[in-house]
Amino acid sequence: MGLGVLEDKHLSHVPGTALLTDVVGSGNCHRHGELNTSALRHGTGRDSDVLLVPQPSDSPNDPLNWSLLKKDLMLFFICIDTAVVGAWGPMITPGFVEMTSQFGISYNKLNGDLGYGILMIGLSCFVTNSMAVVWGRRPIFLLGNLLLFISSIGGFYAHSFNSLLGFRLIGCIGMSPFEVLVTTTIADIYFVHQRGVRLAAWGLCLSIGVGGGTIISGYIIQNLGWNWTYGICAIIFGIWIIVLFLFCPETAYRRDDSLNTDLGTGQENVNQITGRENLKKAEGGSAGTEDIVEVEIEAIDRATTNNTWSEKKHSYWHDLKIFHGRVSDDPFWKVLARPFMMLIFPQVLFSFFAYGLTTSWLVVVGSVLAQLFTAPPYNFTVSGVGLVSIASLIGALIGAFVSGPIADWIIKMMSRRNGGIYEPEFRLVLIVITFVLGGMSFFGFGWSLQEQDPWIAPVIFYGLQYFSVGFMTIAVYGYLTDCHRDKAPEAFAAINLRNIYSFGMNYFISDWISSQGPKEVFCIIGGIHVFICLCAIPMYIYGKRCRSWTSRVKIFEKVMRA
Repeated sequence: MGLGVLEDKHLSHVPGTALLTDVVGSGNCHRHGELNTSALRHGTGRDSDVLLVPQPSDSPNDPLNWSLLKKDLMLFFICIDTAVVGAWGPMITPGFVEMTSQFGISYNKLNGDLGYGILMIGLSCFVTNSMAVVWGRRPIFLLGNLLLFISSIGGFYAHSFNSLLGFRLIGCIGMSPFEVLVTTTIADIYFVHQRGVRLAAWGLCLSIGVGGGTIISGYIIQNLGWNWTYGICAIIFGIWIIVLFLFCPETAYRRDDSLNTDLGTGQENVNQITGRENLKKAEGGSAGTEDIVEVEIEAIDRATTNNTWSEKKHSYWHDLKIFHGRVSDDPFWKVLARPFMMLIFPQVLFSFFAYGLTTSWLVVVGSVLAQLFTAPPYNFTVSGVGLVSIASLIGALIGAFVSGPIADWIIKMMSRRNGGIYEPEFRLVLIVITFVLGGMSFFGFGWSLQEQDPWIAPVIFYGLQYFSVGFMTIAVYGYLTDCHRDKAPEAFAAINLRNIYSFGMNYFISDWISSQGPKEVFCIIGGIHVFICLCAIPMYIYGKRCRSWTSRVKIFEKVMRA
């Protein structure tokens, strides 16, 4: 048992489990027990004992071999884009009360009908994700920005509710790549021990957009009108199409299976080397853990030394091509169906409930801020409702700066204590923070509103929601990435079915609060949140066995190979 994670009794290498750190001994930092791991590539500086997972190839065009500056600059541009995309959805919510008068419809109908955009994001995720798996990430990012640019222009000139709704739906299709592909891109270009901070950066920018965007939009709506929120976004998306075209190359890359030390692929290469181990097993013996690690090291060494890379480093002008051909041989329709089938995987199903339902609460709460704070005793103006989001912005900022480094530190610390072996379940430890603070935030938010406490009380609890949920986001996305890195886009598309739940909640949350009161509503939400967090305990304990089960049972194999 590795730090509470139950060992599997069926596979020698469970996908997701990887040798991450050396066990220092005999004055040689590149050793794992008695095994020499010098053939494998390691990190640098204080991470010099950390093995790079996955192992990069020798190709100069492998994104894992890009300089850290190039990777971080690319992620920076994508994260800024993500912030604007995050703001684009809820930016008109401070003006909902004003818009109900303009269009002559009820608050609940306005909120519910615009909620069709959330449904559109959830459904279009499957299409844009499948396109990215087959044809690459770069063209889909550019397509998403183009659709958002077109819809923002349409939203600026829309003067009826139906035309606004139509352009919103087009824009929501453009938003869908940013629900899935940013985390997939992080998995494409960063190693396991580097992903926590980058996932936190993405989560921070998304939260800044969702929460902080309404701060600015409140003033825009009050002084210029809600149409101008779309006009300003159209300018930004127009500029960012050019930025992504110039600075964000394709990240999908095919490398030798033996280098994917976290996936358990390349087993054929290992088997060729381990003829002696098979003979040993036939004679009644068994290969120990160190034997398995040793032959995997040898397989990786052969993969890197036997391949003579004939390809030259691509020029900058080559990288500017929008389309680089197919990056997967799988038929499009099979990739399209795979996310639905992956919901039967225990780790994907857990992630769907843990991440999906928890983050859906944030969408739901944001959609009713105007209803809650424009009414007595608070009587906020439109810009005042927008300023409530300062709390979510602060919570997201602090959460990102704390959660990212903690996430990477935890997996390295736990791997060292586990004899150098990394288990994806180590990511789930972060959910402890979400369990405690998240529960407090939902209970406190509803209770303080019901008791009509001073505005600062519910606002603080609102900020605490964003702080705590950030830990859940990093834990779940990191866990799912490490469990199914080769199928990460499909897995992320599966858990983003949560948008359908958000859509349904939008339809009745306003009336539910009006009839039952905020205390009862948010205490129920808080109770569900606590239960979901507690489900992480059995997932942590049995997660490795679940990964083994889904990699060797035929029905799961068919899904992965579909």
